Formats: sequence, C-alpha cells, structure tokens
Amino acid sequence: MNESMDDAGCCLLSVAWNVAPLTEGQLGSRRGDLRRTVVTVCRTAGHGARDWAARYGAGTEAEYRPFLQLADVGYEIATLLLLVEDLLVPDLEREHRRWAEIEELTSRLTELADWTAAFLLSGAPLRL
Repeated sequence: MNESMDDAGCCLLSVAWNVAPLTEGQLGSRRGDLRRTVVTVCRTAGHGARDWAARYGAGTEAEYRPFLQLADVGYEIATLLLLVEDLLVPDLEREHRRWAEIEELTSRLTELADWTAAFLLSGAPLRL
C-alpha cells in the first residue's frame, strides 16, 4: 500500500518511466503531446514529492493522496492512448468515446498538477 509522500513520488516516477519510451517518434501528434505532458508532469511531481518527503517525512493522507491520484490519472491516460492506437477492428464510435475520456482525464491531470505544484511551492497543506 502506498502510504507516504515518498511512495507517491515513486509511483509518479514509475508512471513517467513507463510512458517515456512511448513518446519517441511522435512529434506533432496529439498522442505524443499528451504522453510528453504525462511524463513531464509525473516526473516533476514525483521528484517534488520525494524531495518534500526527505524534508518533512511521510506526510498525511490528505497531503500525499493527490499525488497518488495524479499518478493514477497519468497511467490511465497512457493506457487509453494505447487502446486508441491498437485496434484490431476499427470502431469510430469506440475511438470517439475513448478520446472523450482521455480529454476529461487530461483536465483532471491539469487540476491535480496545479494542486500538487501549489502544495510543493507553499510547503503547507492545501485542500483539494
């Protein structure tokens, strides 16, 4: 179970590590841009969370939970992008549904990235 800010940082870095190879060769595509965003956000928040943990300790669930949620959303976006790319039978309706979900998750990623950045910059607990 992930029960500390350090654990949350490790989860974020793991997502970034696993998504990063998928960004190669996809310059100028929406998929590539989204993957690069996930990598950058997760890597930055992951290092920030681990640095915070080194200074302040494990943290409370209210502090580290948004970091875990950020990792989860990043992973989900990356997974859905794979599903959009690798269709055995093209299905435009299914692809549109998945893209709608990806865009919704991207909004959530931005919200969580803003929250985690504000938290790390303030050094004080914030409410999401």
